[in-house]
Amino acid sequence: MEGSKTKIILKNNSLKVVPFSSWLGCCNGSIEACGASGVGSNPTPSPTNIRLTNKKLKSGKMKFQPLKGTRDFLPEEARIRQEVLTTVKSVFETFGFQPLETPSIESWEILAAKKGGGPEVLKETYSFKDKSGRMVGLIYDLTVPLARVVASNPDLPLPFKRYQIQKVWRYGDVAKGRLREFLQCDIDTVGSESMLADAEIIACAVAALERLGFKDFFVRINSRKVLTDILKQVGIEKKTEDVLRVVDKLDKVGIDGVKDELKKLKVPESSMRKLLELISIKGSASILEEVKKVLGKCEGISELEELLSFLASMGVSERVRVDLSLARGLDYYTGPIFEISAEEGVGSIAGGGRYDKLIGILSGRDVPATGISLGIERILEVMKSRKMVEEKKSSVKAFVAYPSQSLLNEVLKLVKELRSCSIQTDFDLKGRKLTRQLEYTDALKIPYVIILGEMELKKGVVRVRDMQKREEFEIKREDVAKFLGER
Repeated sequence: MEGSKTKIILKNNSLKVVPFSSWLGCCNGSIEACGASGVGSNPTPSPTNIRLTNKKLKSGKMKFQPLKGTRDFLPEEARIRQEVLTTVKSVFETFGFQPLETPSIESWEILAAKKGGGPEVLKETYSFKDKSGRMVGLIYDLTVPLARVVASNPDLPLPFKRYQIQKVWRYGDVAKGRLREFLQCDIDTVGSESMLADAEIIACAVAALERLGFKDFFVRINSRKVLTDILKQVGIEKKTEDVLRVVDKLDKVGIDGVKDELKKLKVPESSMRKLLELISIKGSASILEEVKKVLGKCEGISELEELLSFLASMGVSERVRVDLSLARGLDYYTGPIFEISAEEGVGSIAGGGRYDKLIGILSGRDVPATGISLGIERILEVMKSRKMVEEKKSSVKAFVAYPSQSLLNEVLKLVKELRSCSIQTDFDLKGRKLTRQLEYTDALKIPYVIILGEMELKKGVVRVRDMQKREEFEIKREDVAKFLGER
């Protein structure tokens, strides 16, 4: 209807144009309630709901919150995130990794190829039909899109070393440090079978965490090949992927929880006992000799020994521990797997491994690959709780304050000069009194205020006030940029 307001929403896995009031009545301010979560749908809103919603709008009681599992990052927090990511990117590029960006949405055929990251991950994937009726989904990690990129670019020079930092989505349980929309931060090397590639991936992740200020963390390593040999050794030859997914839950549910789930898979008691005994082996590189006595000659152990040797040469071996209980839940891992854990109470902050078959699922030819993902959201939570990052309300260094609108032209000239010298500068846009301008800068914790009044203009100077030390300086107009640049 002409002049009416409408909203495009996702409903029953399809896009639909509805009146704006109907959308609000259906959602109560939440798109998720209209079925956009990919896990259900609601009936058409009743006139009663619409009236109640409009009444809330008029009364000012309507609350607009982000969807459950998502959140807003206001400038103070967004700045911290950007600073951390800038540091991480710098380390990645020091190691020769190049940036890559891919779409946030992929065809379901790609996401679910050979069960993708496993049935549990696919259950959490946001999936729906687009306007053309094609089944699509939001990406749940960055490894599958990377595999598609490599498969679709057969002439890509190998090894291809890339880093990628993008949002991904999983409809899982929401808890502190665990959202449904979150940043993933990956580095991967494609095209090298050598354990040297795995070692460099681990060394790069360690360097990034150290650069961020982490000290008390360690790297757990294992191999899917070793785990497969262990399962054979204890007589488990069926539902091996299911068993490994249960083993991967050991840190979360404990030994008793793992036993209960293995019983549900009908794993024999004797096999279960032997399995739990073997995966309890952990320690330094020397424990591999103990594993050899049980498994004999094993390709997985040989690879781990080579990997540990490279890590020693790279100077990170003191952080590495062999842990045969480490399984990593994703089904596409084929060789060494690794996970970085902080001290007790924090848990895993990074994880990855080798996946030599994933790209072949898409391209028809196997291409070796290995990588790791930093749990950037959890890392940020830990850094904030430990005061490892400085919280700033504003990135502005100097605020130009002025008592009269007649001085605006001179203020704008000064602001332009300072900004051209890369000094973050702001000024008043509301024509407020000088006292109000000073209150504003104090609220944002802007460190310096430059006061330009009629008297200062006649003398060719400005007053620079240090808002932290409560000191004030009279500086020549032409020396202001130099003065601030030295501070």
